Amino acid sequence: MSLAVQARALYGFSRGNQALLSIAQPLVGALLATDHPAPGRLAAAVFATAAAFFAVFAANDLFDARLDRRSAAMAHTRAAPDIDSAGGRHPLAQGRLRFAAGLAWVLLLGGIALAVAVALSWVCAVLFVCAALLEAAYCKLATVTAYKFLLSGAMVAIGACAGWFAFSGTVDPLRLGLLALWMAAWEIGGRNIPNDLADVAEDTPLGIKTVPIVYGPRAAARLSAALLLLTAATACALAVTAWPFYGAVGIAVTALTAIPTLVLPAAHLLRQPEPPTALTVFNRASFHPLGVLAAFVAGSLVV
Repeated sequence: MSLAVQARALYGFSRGNQALLSIAQPLVGALLATDHPAPGRLAAAVFATAAAFFAVFAANDLFDARLDRRSAAMAHTRAAPDIDSAGGRHPLAQGRLRFAAGLAWVLLLGGIALAVAVALSWVCAVLFVCAALLEAAYCKLATVTAYKFLLSGAMVAIGACAGWFAFSGTVDPLRLGLLALWMAAWEIGGRNIPNDLADVAEDTPLGIKTVPIVYGPRAAARLSAALLLLTAATACALAVTAWPFYGAVGIAVTALTAIPTLVLPAAHLLRQPEPPTALTVFNRASFHPLGVLAAFVAGSLVV
């Protein structure tokens, strides 16, 4: 297997597009802690975050390898393209990546992320370990309960809060609480449930329990839409608490970016609770944290 083919498989294994977009989540936490992060510390945080997300997304496929192989044998195809498809979906299950190579990849990146997290703050290291444990528990509960989405929301919220503690040793209950709520609502309503709705045909014969399978697509769409609107409201509330740092520009751009990434997709999903619509919601919502990060950066340049 050529180096290029192996690299493509590893990128797909780590859901590279989604992993890179996810870097924005803890960076928003960092900018809530300080509007002038030290460049060296910021670079270390970005490096650790990238390694962590590439490892965590890959670990998901590693834990789910058995289920993914069964799904691959059924030759299911998604109703529409999604941003996670770059590099190919589930290369381990499709035989394009060996299990030993996948395990080594996860351990290497996870080790790097943990080492840098320890250097940044012991709190960041503890949060990284907690997020990894939640990811493992989430995968183990695939066929047990639809409510495993709560673990997914908590995991993403923890990752975002790690960005705060990389730059601050203090606890601000209001900002940290809003940050955690924003990320949990976004993960569940913007990624987890829409992704599960898109995979209903694939997951049902495998015995996987998700909200759309257990409660139906319409109930899943309503829950997703409600959480997407909560995400929009919480993002704006976060921007308001950061007024001294990012001013009116930060609030305005945050509100504007929520419309195409959260509000309009929520309305579309309520009208059409179907797999193609769900993938559109997933794709658009995936860019929301990056939009909020851009809003804060824009605000800091004006204030």
